[in-house]
Parts: sequence; structure tokens; C-alpha cells
Amino acid sequence: MQTYEVKENIINSTSNGVFNEYYEIKTVRYFKNGNWYINKKIDKEDKIEKNYDVCESFIHPSINEWNNAIDILSQIQDANIKVKKVSRKISFEDSISCVEEKIMNYIEYENEKFAFIGNLSDIKSAVGLLNELSSVQKISGIERVWPIDRTYVILDPEATANLFHQLMNFIKGDNPKLKLGERIFSEDISIFDNPRNPYLIGSQVFDDEGVKTRKKQVISDGTVTEYLGTLTSKYGNPGNARGILPHPDYFNLEVKPGDWNFKELLDDTKFGLLVLGSTRSEIIKNSIRRFPKNALLLNSGRIFVREIAITLQDLITIDAISKDMKSAYIDELHGAITPFIRLKAKPIIY
Repeated sequence: MQTYEVKENIINSTSNGVFNEYYEIKTVRYFKNGNWYINKKIDKEDKIEKNYDVCESFIHPSINEWNNAIDILSQIQDANIKVKKVSRKISFEDSISCVEEKIMNYIEYENEKFAFIGNLSDIKSAVGLLNELSSVQKISGIERVWPIDRTYVILDPEATANLFHQLMNFIKGDNPKLKLGERIFSEDISIFDNPRNPYLIGSQVFDDEGVKTRKKQVISDGTVTEYLGTLTSKYGNPGNARGILPHPDYFNLEVKPGDWNFKELLDDTKFGLLVLGSTRSEIIKNSIRRFPKNALLLNSGRIFVREIAITLQDLITIDAISKDMKSAYIDELHGAITPFIRLKAKPIIY
């Protein structure tokens, strides 16, 4: 039996004012026949067969600034900000319990987003970075609309993060779509799930089953090496459970940097697209569709591209990875540190 508790104190700061929210959930889970049952008492639970390291408590130092949150946020203008003081607690039947507390910060400035775990006093600097990024995204020039065949595409760190975010759906241990040892990239690509990065928004020292988290190398030299597993998943080592009714998921993407700098990458690409940002991404059959914020036809100008279709087979064409790495926004649950990459893909205009 486990008791799972989450408490969130939320402050929203907008141009129209400041308002507070509070969220709390508490549920009891029972383990039977390889599954969790919520608030349904089971007299004779099954023993969990998988080996795992039990959680440890952790209080992030950013908690110390929470009492000054309103004063800090009142000094920041022109950005929509949400900050959350989050407390997670898992208690076991043998009276062992683990608690994690942290401050999660979400910032939106002129359609650019950023999220991190850390001090509230760092939000002002983050807004400044988004201001610079927003200026880059305001690309001048005429939008051209014409069909383009499969071509070289350079993805910026945010676009790269959203591409690999969808890829992680193929290696979840409850229903993996790729085989261990299967090659899907060139040997230059290695991808990690790192819940132990203390600043990325997805960071957790234990997962939602009370398993101590660890950094996992899920792609090594282009091949699948590990699945995202839980105590109930058929495949994969536990440590990636998320949710009230736990399911396998990653926490923070980290991609091994390459040797290219950004200017070299542009100079070497004679014809192709530079994709900046991502409004969303989705999976259609065996294709990952990315919807860019902006796209540039190299040596020409801005071009209207509705989406970029990247098949699983296209991933093997990644032939350049930058050594320039950036923290990229995916959503409120997942963090990423990713590079610029180049691959071949099909832009969809209409």
C-alpha cells in the first residue's frame, strides 16, 4: 500500500493582476496482479517483484524564497508568470515516507516560453533572455510560399527538443515501439533522461511510485539501450513512473553535444531550411510532425511552412550536431537541454 500526496501553492502574475490557486490531492494505492488500484482496498496485496532503490527526501534551496514571492513578482513587468511551490509525498505501509519540495517557475513573454526549477529571484534574468529570443523570432522579409522537396533541415534547440520529446513515446516500457539494440540514429546521437538535473523543470529525486530516480541513457551511439520503466511496466527498469495512476514517462531530455558550432553548420548547408521554435508536435503513424514558429530558407528569406514531416527513417540522416546547447521549453512537465541538429526531412507547405 502507498499513500500519494501532492500539494501546490500557485501564484499567477499577469498584466491584469495577481491571483492565487491551491491544488491538493491525496490517494491510497494498492498493488495487485501487477497493477495499481486507487482507493480500492485490497486485503492481500501482491509483493512487488522488481528490484528498486527506495526514495529519499529532498528540499530544494529555492523554497527559502517563497515567502518573498509577491514582492519579487511585483518588480517584473510585461511577462505572464506562474510560480508553484510543490510538495510531493509518498508514504509506504511500513511507515517510511519521502518528501520532495521545490519551486517551479513558468514564464511567457511575447509567445516565447521558459520554465525552470530554482530561485524566484532568477525570473527577471529569464525574462530578459526571452526578450532577446523574441527579437530573433521577429524575422523581417517577405513570406514565400512554394513547394519544397525533401531537403536539409536545421532544427534549433527548441525544435530539436520537441522532436525527441515525441520519440520518447516509442520507448515507454508499457508498450515500446522500438526494440532494444535497434539503430534509429547515426553513431553521433546519444540521449539521456536526467531527472537529477536540479534546474530543469522535469526534475524529480523520486518518481510517483516512490522509486529513487537516476540518469538513464536511453539512446547510446544511435541505438536504443533502455526503456522508460515503472514497477508495473512489462519492460524497463523502474524509476520513470508519473501520475496518480503511474505510467512510464521521461523527466528531462539531455542530448550529447556534437562538434559543430552554429555558424559552421549554416555555412556548410548550401540549401535547406532553418527551423526556429515549435508551436506543437504530434505523431502520425511513423512520422513525427513538427509545427514551427518560424522557418528560413537559407540564403533567401522567410518562408511559410505549415509543418515538417520527419519519419523514423529520417532520423538516421542526422549528420551534424552542434556543441552549442540550450535549455528548451517543451511543456510544464518536461525539461530539455538540446543542440542544433541537421537532418533531411519533408517540409509541408499547405
